[in-house]
Amino acid sequence: MKKKYIILGALFALGAGFTACDMDEEPQSSASVDMVFSAEKGLQTYAYSFYNVLPSRASASHRSETLDYGVKNSLSGMEVGAYTVNSATSWSWSDLRNINFFLENNNNEKVSEGIRNNYNGIARLFRARFYFDKLVTYGPVPWIDKVFNDAEDPDLYNSQDSRDVIIGHIIDDLDYAYQHITQSDVTLNSTIVNKWTAAAFKSRVCLFEAAWRKYHANDELDVARTGCSQYSAEQLYQLAAAAAREVMDKGPYKLHTGTPYSEGRGAYRDLFISDNTVTTEVMFAIATDKTLGMGQANWWYNSSTYGPHLCMSRKFMNTYLNIDGTPYSDKHADGSYKTFVEDCTGRDLRFNQTVRGADYTRKDASGAYVATPANFQGHSLTGYQFTKWVMDDVAYDDGENNDNDQPLMRYAEVLLNYAEAQAELGKLTDAEWAETIGALRARAGITGGTAQTGTLTTKPTSVEPYIAAYYPGVSNPVVLEVRREREIELALEGLRLNDLKRWNACDLWVNDPWQGVLIPALNAPLDMNGDGTYDAYFYDTDKIADETYASIGVYVGTGKNNVLNVEKVNGGYLMKYNYAGRQWPARQYLYPVPEVVIQFNPNLKQNPGW
Repeated sequence: MKKKYIILGALFALGAGFTACDMDEEPQSSASVDMVFSAEKGLQTYAYSFYNVLPSRASASHRSETLDYGVKNSLSGMEVGAYTVNSATSWSWSDLRNINFFLENNNNEKVSEGIRNNYNGIARLFRARFYFDKLVTYGPVPWIDKVFNDAEDPDLYNSQDSRDVIIGHIIDDLDYAYQHITQSDVTLNSTIVNKWTAAAFKSRVCLFEAAWRKYHANDELDVARTGCSQYSAEQLYQLAAAAAREVMDKGPYKLHTGTPYSEGRGAYRDLFISDNTVTTEVMFAIATDKTLGMGQANWWYNSSTYGPHLCMSRKFMNTYLNIDGTPYSDKHADGSYKTFVEDCTGRDLRFNQTVRGADYTRKDASGAYVATPANFQGHSLTGYQFTKWVMDDVAYDDGENNDNDQPLMRYAEVLLNYAEAQAELGKLTDAEWAETIGALRARAGITGGTAQTGTLTTKPTSVEPYIAAYYPGVSNPVVLEVRREREIELALEGLRLNDLKRWNACDLWVNDPWQGVLIPALNAPLDMNGDGTYDAYFYDTDKIADETYASIGVYVGTGKNNVLNVEKVNGGYLMKYNYAGRQWPARQYLYPVPEVVIQFNPNLKQNPGW
């Protein structure tokens, strides 16, 4: 078993009771409270309840269902702009009550001050996480740092505090956590927080808020119009950089390297398909195994009947550089489109470790590794089928069977946070570029670069046209290349939608054309991955012309209410998934305060546009 848990017994049951409490529920008996808070074992047991808020083992590998480059076969109400004040929401505060109850009661002098402060630090780290989630979702919310035991408490009817107040408290909590959490070493399978978790999370929080204040400065979400002046975007970028630098200079983490790339596997993908967390780089993770519980990555990404068939768009595929550091667009400067094999050849090695590349193999039912193209029959909507989290064995595909640990935070993100903050401040040096962006690209096999993309040791000096068109309105070549690196390195790790929100760029979700691979010809059998075996027969007639290929037939006509079509281009056809209705109204950068909540507390103000 990968991680030995303490048997929690009655103490865990007590902690679970706290988690379920409503904001105004009566507390447990004083005898029960004394039992928990009079010994370190009780504090430790209670602290385990804070982890209940983390993604489940079933869902941790697919937290990126809504992202601009993720083509899928279904849309939620939010994704078509149909979210309302009565929609289901995450306006829940029981997890906060659990944390505040701990902080109010962890004062028993039978336990030394250092031990109490350590567990208070853990509690405040999770409180910061709770409030960051609320800030991202709703913007300003009431700051609550006490337990309500009286339904008539007037503080239950407070209005929202400002973003300044909320971000200030989050920073205070994370600083306290960093200073007082005593665990400074890597923890077993990185499933328990340490002080570096607090510093890394601070870099994430401050980077989000800095970008929000910069890129929403001229719209209705501009924080200045609400009177916020305590933190400027520049100050928050500085805080983000300083927190990341603390981890870089003093922490025990480094990039995981050393596994040679072969057939879709290498050092990068080790991080996501390893049975035991790669703790040299992964700072926080969810553990899975047959005893603790299993994950769903294979089932969700590979099943034709489960999950949204999430695949990569062509527009995003083009952002991956060639292995020599040149832009991929250079490959088709003549206006032609390249085959899937050409897409996968001589590219940033992370591409073939994020989707099933032309060289990808996986273990079949007989136990042999065989070339495995995208599943075009009932699954892949673009031909770029995600495989980053997926075990390379068909035995995992048909249920909740995954035992690979699932990263929630990596050292690579810390490097990217630092690079972005410094780039936005105009302070990123060539040496800092080399230790952040250069190091990540080196692991990805990239050997050089250009004045537009940057090299492994020097930052770019002019904009690269493709990435500049991807993010119109951004003219700083260093910022653009850091964004390229961030989107590629952290693909499918649950951060992309928040990046789009903070950059005021959710129009990318609406406007990606959802194109796929080049199809050289219609109504003929095709070998898509170059292994000598026919993989698909794309046809646009009423029925397939040659029944010999019915098992690999893919209808791409415009009849039969079909949305998987093709688009004629130079050299053939592009797969195109024409799913209509994607919307992102400006009001949706913040969710609405639920109507029922405002009815209970009319002092709360509704968010703009709702």
